[in-house]
Amino acid sequence: MDQKKTNSTPKKTRNTQQKQLILETLRDMGSHVSAGAIFKELQSKHPGIGRATVFRVLSDMADNGTIFRVRTVEGEDRYDITSFDHCHVICRKCGKVDDVWFDSKPEVFDHIKSSSDFKVEKTHIEFIGLCKQCAKGQ
Repeated sequence: MDQKKTNSTPKKTRNTQQKQLILETLRDMGSHVSAGAIFKELQSKHPGIGRATVFRVLSDMADNGTIFRVRTVEGEDRYDITSFDHCHVICRKCGKVDDVWFDSKPEVFDHIKSSSDFKVEKTHIEFIGLCKQCAKGQ
């Protein structure tokens, strides 16, 4: 009787050490950091890590909710390690991103809950305008 061998070894998560390095670098650099800046920082300490790896790992972590992706008007995504509820203000001119905290859910959340049949699991609110520096220049 011919039996096929099966690989019963569990599939390992790829690049676990690299993922940890990327996450630690993001934590060290603070919120709202671009993938390019994270890659540059990592290259100075770990020259073997690839650019594509950094970009892929950040994207995967954002997709699975480990970190938050902030899409900016200048086109370069930023990554946010902050996991609790907050909004973002984004400057449409220079791309600066800041956090805005709130103590309780704004009225809009109650309105959405009462007027739709969706169970909202995650929210992201962005306000786009001009930061103080850019507003001075106008």
